[in-house]
Amino acid sequence: MHILIVGAGYVGLVTAACLAHVGHHVTCLDVDEARVERLRGGDLPVHEPGLGELVAEGLANGRLGFASEYAAMSGLDLVIVAVGTLDAEEEWDGTIVRAAVRAIAEDRSLPRDIVIRSTLMPGTATSLAEELRLVDPAVRLAHNPEFTREATAVQDFLEPDRVVIGVDGHDDGDRGSALAHALRAVYAPFDAPVIVTDLTSAETIKVASNVFLAAKITFANEISRLAAATGADAQDVVDGMGADSRIVRNFLSPGPGFGGSCFPSQARALPRLAASFGVQTPLMDAIWPSNVSQADWLLDGLERVAGRSLRGMRVALLGLTFKAGTDDLRESPAIRLGQALAARGATVVTFDPVSLEGGTAMLQQLVPGGAIEAAESAAAACSGADAVVVATEWPEFSQLPWAEIAPAMSGTVVVDGRRVVDTAAATEAGLRVVALGVEVKGVALQPVD
Repeated sequence: MHILIVGAGYVGLVTAACLAHVGHHVTCLDVDEARVERLRGGDLPVHEPGLGELVAEGLANGRLGFASEYAAMSGLDLVIVAVGTLDAEEEWDGTIVRAAVRAIAEDRSLPRDIVIRSTLMPGTATSLAEELRLVDPAVRLAHNPEFTREATAVQDFLEPDRVVIGVDGHDDGDRGSALAHALRAVYAPFDAPVIVTDLTSAETIKVASNVFLAAKITFANEISRLAAATGADAQDVVDGMGADSRIVRNFLSPGPGFGGSCFPSQARALPRLAASFGVQTPLMDAIWPSNVSQADWLLDGLERVAGRSLRGMRVALLGLTFKAGTDDLRESPAIRLGQALAARGATVVTFDPVSLEGGTAMLQQLVPGGAIEAAESAAAACSGADAVVVATEWPEFSQLPWAEIAPAMSGTVVVDGRRVVDTAAATEAGLRVVALGVEVKGVALQPVD
């Protein structure tokens, strides 16, 4: 098929490259002309394992192209909208999606089949479909939410758990079934179950899935707090829970909390939507506040083991991105830890292998007047530090040479917020490792997936 994808951000670019990889002819359009020129040269605006190779492949075989305007496009079968849905305050906002979809509907030279891949709050697509019928009754609207994770987005796209297709007129016979059939053809190369439903149900599947995963992380964090207080081993607890097929282990992972562009905004937006309908959601209401409080709980453990407050301490913050394998700093729990450290009067020395400059600048902006410095390596960040906080699970942090680092430190405490530190090596070097609020006595820990 010949497909136009509007939006060359994270979702749009992954979608474009992967669909081109499986044989479709794809043009990816973005209003940012500088970004388009970079992409034409194979220069990606995001850090995502495997994506660069697929973009290069698509450019080389001619199945992937980039454009900054609709002019001269012909022979298209389908338009997929994958534009951003966050406002300046990182809250969900459908304004850009609505504008993009309406512009496409008003341009009679473009296909009448429009598919929204951007995340939508339940009810948005139905409202849009009603607007579009007034613009052009021939327009058919579908919602095809994405379920990819940053750092594994290519694999997630090519090996999906399911494909969800929400169509306007799902129960109205030909109108909905024809568009659903077209989308089935798009995803024919993938071996995955296809769920065809109405627009609002498709929206809800996406957002409810993300908020549920955020709830699993939050639950694991609260259990880790209880485990620290009672003497239970938090990792054994979540492993034991995850062995139950009804619960499963994925995302039941205690740490510094969740972040990124999806979970935080949706964990806030879905309860607000429910409240607008007069629906009480006390469980969902509690997810975001609990997540934010995890940073302070981790630092309480640092102060307890150090035997002093953080004021005046020099603390190395290793990791700034919200997870390893990405350059995304949005709503990063590592940044929250940096803010909390600075708020308690610590000097924060940052290091991240991918987003050092951007992450440090973000922290400096969030903490005006705070003592925020950047180091060129993890070892340099630790030099002279009273304590170290490992905030992102970059693989190199599991192989740090603690025997070399420890003598250069001023203190002895290492907070392992991701369970990646070689505890035995750090302890042998004379350091005290705190994992999830508990000091670990030289026992090697396995990373929490």
